[in-house]
Amino acid sequence: MSPLHDLLVVAHTHWDREWYHTAERFRARLVALIDELLDEPPPAGESFLLDGQAVLLDDYLSVRPERAAELSALLRDGRIEAGPWYVLADELIPGGEALVRNLLAGRGAVRRLRGEPPPVLYCPDSFGHPAALPALARGFGFQLVVLWRGYGGARWPAADTVRWRSLGGDDVLVHHLPPDGYEFGSSLPSTP
Repeated sequence: MSPLHDLLVVAHTHWDREWYHTAERFRARLVALIDELLDEPPPAGESFLLDGQAVLLDDYLSVRPERAAELSALLRDGRIEAGPWYVLADELIPGGEALVRNLLAGRGAVRRLRGEPPPVLYCPDSFGHPAALPALARGFGFQLVVLWRGYGGARWPAADTVRWRSLGGDDVLVHHLPPDGYEFGSSLPSTP
């Protein structure tokens, strides 16, 4: 008999504020998604991740300010998670100060609603990562970074989990998502 393994499933959405639809059309879809989460929240002990960015909270509350207390309660209980970024960053274009301020803004947005960002620096959609990413992560107390894109042309090294050490000596554990990244499982049938 094969050894048993724990399988961890992270219920989440990937969210582009605008891309192949207008920002307004995407916002309407976001409002429907969060309405559904508030109407049928994850059970106690489970959570739903809003793509590692806190701007979704502000976008939602700009349309549904009357639901702030419900959203706050689920964030406080860890049943909905957002952040640590305010917006998912293209990490190679802005300077280091902009990345720091992005993380500060994300943490602030979640904490204003009495939640705490997840303890993972989630970077699923950046097309590259600065050499100082371990130092940035450690500066905010993160020991784990999850990436998908921007990992190099060939899968280096062969493992999905590696330790990345910056030139200054800061190191983090990096988990590289599978080839389908944040879409893993998205093509599963809706009925068994």
